[in-house]
Amino acid sequence: MRATAPAVLFAVLCLFWGSNWVVLKLAVAEAPPFALAASRSLLAGALMIAIAGPHGAAALVRAAPARTLAAGILTNTLTYAGLYWGTARISSGLAAIVNSALMPVALAVFGLAFREDTFSRRRAAGIALGAAGLVLLFGGHGGEPEGTAIGMGMAAVVAGTLAYALGSVWSRPLVRRASPMAVGGVQMLAGGMALAPFALLVEGSGAFAALARPLPLAATAWLALAGGVLGMTIYLRLIRDWGPTRAGMYAFVSPVVATALGAAVLGERLAPREILGAGVLLAAAALVLPASRAGSRPVGEEPTL
Repeated sequence: MRATAPAVLFAVLCLFWGSNWVVLKLAVAEAPPFALAASRSLLAGALMIAIAGPHGAAALVRAAPARTLAAGILTNTLTYAGLYWGTARISSGLAAIVNSALMPVALAVFGLAFREDTFSRRRAAGIALGAAGLVLLFGGHGGEPEGTAIGMGMAAVVAGTLAYALGSVWSRPLVRRASPMAVGGVQMLAGGMALAPFALLVEGSGAFAALARPLPLAATAWLALAGGVLGMTIYLRLIRDWGPTRAGMYAFVSPVVATALGAAVLGERLAPREILGAGVLLAAAALVLPASRAGSRPVGEEPTL
């Protein structure tokens, strides 16, 4: 049982983080994306702080308030604003692939830029391949309105992913002061608090009222609990038991889950060029994942909802 427990947990993790995208896609059809993202971050952040203990969170804020706030805005405000708004405009499977496959590549880029990682030909090849994958994904959408909307959605998901990767690298010193659960909880709470007024400004005073409908309410609970707190807890345990490289293989499995669920539940299909671009991007992730996961593990949670 001890030998198989991590494998079972890994399967549950991929199911949680893969299904997040379909749940999100269903929710943003009835509720504004920014209000949904803010509510999810506030709920998950409060729960994570409660689990980690409020004293650790308070000590973290006192010790590094500016860095903590900046990292929270990057890893939550900007990240989830981009991911939720973008997913409303593209298929859930495509959003999952772009986010999960681009994350290790982006971590490698920022890790090198901030000297948190060392240069290698493998990393360089992965970064170049990742850029080629993005070119393929964006090149398939022309100037027609539908293609423009898809391109904007993918751009928002890419921007959110890059914000999370930058915030993760920027957060590394914080993990030396507190547990990852405490760091993630503080960042999510701060990010949600920053996103809430933006949601009111952009989406109107009724934005949060729309979350009281049954589907958005259930989706918020799922994204905060299963996709957030429970997923993060499982991920941290897998890092302890398996190591960051093996645990990071969710980046290849959860997009498959998301794409399959998107096809089964929403009838989504990827275009041939999207499939090719996704394959190239996943190959890029395979090149940089072992190094970047070992050196620049994301802080707080997996950035896919």
